[in-house]
Amino acid sequence: MPQALRVVRWTTPSPAWFKLNSDGSSPGNPGLAGAAGIIRDAEGQVRLAFQVALGTTNSVLVELTAVWHSLELALAHGLAPIEVEVDAMTVIQLLQSRVSGKWEVQHLIMRIIQIQ
Repeated sequence: MPQALRVVRWTTPSPAWFKLNSDGSSPGNPGLAGAAGIIRDAEGQVRLAFQVALGTTNSVLVELTAVWHSLELALAHGLAPIEVEVDAMTVIQLLQSRVSGKWEVQHLIMRIIQIQ
């Protein structure tokens, strides 16, 4: 059965805010991973973008690393306040709950929370 087409569109953040969109990829999960992020202002202008190779890791760690790295760069460049938008529901739930059973995931969650 064909799936319905859904149009997805980037929306601007509130005035005087910035928006971070980050993503990570780990084909094979675990596999060779990479992360990227882009930060735009309320007019949609790109203020900062990055990409980084992360070696072999899993999808949750690479998605969290993308958020952490993006926020660190935003802070270093004075891009605040910032709205974070990611496409990985697991990452959203982990950041909202602030708890994970795996130490390496918990470590990244705590690093991200400390930036806020």
